[in-house]
Amino acid sequence: MVARGALIKPWIFTEIKERREWDISSRERLDLIRKLAEFGLNHFGSDTAGVNKTRRYLCEALSFQYRYIPIGLLERLPGRLNDRPPSYRGRDELGVPDSFL
Repeated sequence: MVARGALIKPWIFTEIKERREWDISSRERLDLIRKLAEFGLNHFGSDTAGVNKTRRYLCEALSFQYRYIPIGLLERLPGRLNDRPPSYRGRDELGVPDSFL
């Protein structure tokens, strides 16, 4: 079950090691995605094939990470995978998609 959580929250191993809930900010999540893209381009190369393969893996990772619900929005802890969040209100400009503005 940890593997499923790691797809949604890659920082779950830090939470387990430190025995605490880590409420990661949208800026930190964006930095993790940026690092993943850089690692992919360094590994696969920056040619057309490398960019396409990096894009494929990045889209796969993002298909899980969009499911993350910040701790501040949860009604009770710990959150369960099937819980539905209340209506969304972002904590900063990165946490609110343009379609909500």
